[in-house]
Amino acid sequence: MASFRKLSNGKWEVTIDLGRNPSTGKRMRKFKSGFKTKKEAVAYANSFCVDIANGLNVIDNKVLLKDFINAWYNEYKSKTLSINTKTSYRSRIDNYIIPYLGDIEIGRLNTATVQQFYNELINGGLKPNSTKKIIEVLTGCYKYAKKLNLVNYIPTDIEKISQEKEKVIVWNEEQLKSFLLYIKDSWLYMPILIISLTGLRVGELCGLRWDNIDLENGFINIREQVIQDKTNHKLIHTSILKTNSAFRSISIPNSLVNVLTNHKLNQSESNSKGFVVLSRDNKLCNPRNVSMDFTKKLERFNKSLEDDSKTLPKISIHGLRHTHATILLLKGENIKVISKRLGHTSTQITWDTYSHVLPEMEKKTADLLDIMFDDI
Repeated sequence: MASFRKLSNGKWEVTIDLGRNPSTGKRMRKFKSGFKTKKEAVAYANSFCVDIANGLNVIDNKVLLKDFINAWYNEYKSKTLSINTKTSYRSRIDNYIIPYLGDIEIGRLNTATVQQFYNELINGGLKPNSTKKIIEVLTGCYKYAKKLNLVNYIPTDIEKISQEKEKVIVWNEEQLKSFLLYIKDSWLYMPILIISLTGLRVGELCGLRWDNIDLENGFINIREQVIQDKTNHKLIHTSILKTNSAFRSISIPNSLVNVLTNHKLNQSESNSKGFVVLSRDNKLCNPRNVSMDFTKKLERFNKSLEDDSKTLPKISIHGLRHTHATILLLKGENIKVISKRLGHTSTQITWDTYSHVLPEMEKKTADLLDIMFDDI
């Protein structure tokens, strides 16, 4: 709604009510004066309202997106991110957002332009999930700009292409046991056994120290991890985990307690920092090397088979974490227990990830009901 008044100098002024700022609750108004006639003031107000209807950020702001997003990242966002997430954010900003949108004033970027940006990325061959993450960075930047009252809305509410969820490939109990038996005399046995029986992420495995393990009561406390800096490839042992939920305590079976007890007794005395798993040359374990060794061993295992029916599905080392969760679900373990064990932030994430198990769980439920009521 606009109001008009004639000033003492004979010029006209328009005041446009923009409603209340959702962050502060304060009323927002746009003032503009200097019009020679009321007709000019009315025309300006009408044009301004059309811009709002077309999705333009109409707060006067000449800051370019490339300048603001760099300031937002350097002064605020980077302080909240892990090392490798920083690298990913920087790549999305430098390789996509700034080249496409950087020279636009932050107050002039509208939803239509963001939609066009998204479409161009998809048409250029970028996967929907990767494109979604780029838009998420832009959204975070604009949320911050809105909080500072630099813009009055966030222009990233666009139509996205739904990506078909990748099927989670796992092993069954028999397959897992056959592979563990195959690698039992190798260095790889210990890291693979721990992941298989705990569901740890490979970085969490590499960061695990004896101080984090209560062998007497059968518990592992996940408090640290090892990551590899994507920029300089250095290994970093850190107490910063993926999420707050990643800090957790999980129970371990007696079979693993016994194996770990013997492993600790036989471990090298040079292990001054007390890591549970070391590299072959008794140094800090590299998650990438564990993953590569697993892939190579799996290939050798399948090549060694005379019976092709026993070939194991090709999975990554993260697939062992999925295998752990799937086996527990099929055994009837509570979803909340599994979610906490995996360090998920919610049980919904666990259900979404392991929805492939539902048909078999439903079949087991039906079989159970058959047993219960077979005499009716």
